[in-house]
Formats: sequence, C-alpha cells, structure tokens
Amino acid sequence: MHGLGHLTNPFPNRYEDWQKEIWTDILKLQYELVTEHDLELKYAYFSAISQLSITTPNILRRFRNLNTIKKDWENQLKPFNFFLVGFQNVMENGKMIKPIAPYSQDPQTIVHQQFIDSETGEIKSGSHYFKPLSRTIMAYIDHPESKYEGDVGLLKRRDILADEIIYIGKEANNIDEQPLRISDAQVFRDKHSICQKILLIHQCDAEKIGVRRSALKYIKDSIRKGNKINLKTKAIERLVTLASHDPITV
Repeated sequence: MHGLGHLTNPFPNRYEDWQKEIWTDILKLQYELVTEHDLELKYAYFSAISQLSITTPNILRRFRNLNTIKKDWENQLKPFNFFLVGFQNVMENGKMIKPIAPYSQDPQTIVHQQFIDSETGEIKSGSHYFKPLSRTIMAYIDHPESKYEGDVGLLKRRDILADEIIYIGKEANNIDEQPLRISDAQVFRDKHSICQKILLIHQCDAEKIGVRRSALKYIKDSIRKGNKINLKTKAIERLVTLASHDPITV
C-alpha cells in the first residue's frame, strides 16, 4: 500500500505513477539527495485534494447543514453523489473552512475557482483555503512507525501480546473521509472482561492515576452487585487504561 490513496493525482495526467514520484522524493530526502526546502518548492504550489463519494449514511450526515440551507431537493447532496474536497487549512469565526467543489478531471483547477464551504454553504474563493500538498508529504516523513522497531534501515517487526480484543465499526479504515474529519469508528468493548480487570486493580495503583479510594470502592461494589457501569466516565476510563496496559498482580 502506498498510503496516498485518499489523494487525487496532483500532476498532469501524463504522470500515471504519481505515487511513485512522491515516495521517490521522500527517499531522496532520506538519503540526502534533496533537501526539505527542495520538496517544499516542488509541492508547495499543489494542494491536497480528495475525491469523495457519498456512499454511507455517516458521510451524508456530514452535509446535513448544507442540505438544510439548500432545501430544494435538486440542489441537495444525495447518496452516491461524488465531488472534490479540499483539506482544511483556514479557520474563520471559530470554524474550519471545508471546501467542496464539483468533480473535475484536473482536480488542481478547483483551487483557483469558487467553492462551497460545506459547513455554512457560503461560496468562497482563494487558494489559501486549501492545504498545500507539501505539508501533507512532510507529515508522512515525520509520522511515527508503530508496527516496527527502529528508526533507520531494515526495521524489525514489534512483538505483540494481545490482552484484549476490541471490535470496531467497518468504517475505521476509510481514509478517504479524512478531509471531512468524520468521527472515529464505533468501538465495541467486552464489558464483562473490563469489569473483571477493574476488580483486580489495587488501590495504590488507582490513586497513582487519580482515582480516589471512595470512587474505586463504589465502582467495585457496583460490579460485584451486577449494576450497570458507564465506561465513559473519567474514573473508569482511567481504570480501563490501567487495566489494559499495566500487568496486574494479585
């Protein structure tokens, strides 16, 4: 996987393997064949733009404000519509401007045309509203690697010991939704397993993470009595984190 699938081709159409072009430049930077300034100059005049299709209710809900503003059905965004989305780059009146524009075979042209702010429905124009592609590329360079150990050269896969299985919604890997900042996928946790781990937590360990003695006693008593507990309270979230990452001894 090249990791650039959420972006449209920034180059003229003759660049069919444009992902290879970008990753080659990143490798050149690593081996000091080019500088960060060189990459900034090459990609600063391109913008990070995605093509988005309304294929799930989650995406459609993201445009409810825009559809309310444009009440006429013909002017609303509907399922299976597709268009271009610019990555957020400018905040006005406390809100990020989120550009959307009609589809074009040359996506970079929308930067120099009028677009719609998907949050307010206002028509705006200006290339400064679009995130430069250079910033996206530099973020790839600085992004930490969590699956392997080491920093440079041939990395070694990390050894993983799973102590809990957490089920998540199928939308978790939809990278094309990034420009919209759609909320994280649903998480389904094994509440019974979590409760059993909380019962094994010592008071001294709980106090280290800011959970008072009385709070821990109340939570443990509730679990033993079979009462429902809310996993989203601050105290229980801290206990869950402790139980999930720290070894517990009895």
